[in-house]
Amino acid sequence: MSGDGDARRWLPLYMEGGTDMMIVNGSLESAQSKRTLLYLDEQLVVRSSEDGGVRLIGQIDLTNGDAMADALHRQWASPGTGTVDVAELQFIDLSGLRALALLSDSPVGRPIRLDNVKPSLRKLLTLLDWPAFTIG
Repeated sequence: MSGDGDARRWLPLYMEGGTDMMIVNGSLESAQSKRTLLYLDEQLVVRSSEDGGVRLIGQIDLTNGDAMADALHRQWASPGTGTVDVAELQFIDLSGLRALALLSDSPVGRPIRLDNVKPSLRKLLTLLDWPAFTIG
C-alpha cells in the first residue's frame, strides 16, 4: 500500500459526537477500524476479524490476487485454520482462488475455511474439488 493511494481512498470525516469516520470504497466506517485493514486497492479490501480470520470485500482477479495472498500470509503467521468470510466478495477469478489455495501449501500450511459462500462460488468450488478449501 502506498501512502499516496491511501490518502485518496481514506477520506476523513468528523461526525457529531466526536466519532471520526472514513469513507472506504464507498462505505462509511469508523476511523478506529483502520487498524484491522490488511490490504486495500481499487477493487478489494481485506480486513482482519476479531476471531483471527479475514473478510474479503470487493473483487479479486489476476491484478490483486497475489497481493491479497501476501496480506493473508502476514496475518496468519502461525499454524491453524484460516477462516475467510467471503459474504461481501463480489467476484473472484481462478487466479484469485489459486492464490488462496496456495496459502494452504505455504510453509505455514494452513487449511482455508470459506464462510458465507454464495451459491455461484459454492458451485465453482464443488466443480474444482480443491482439497485446500473447506466450505463453512
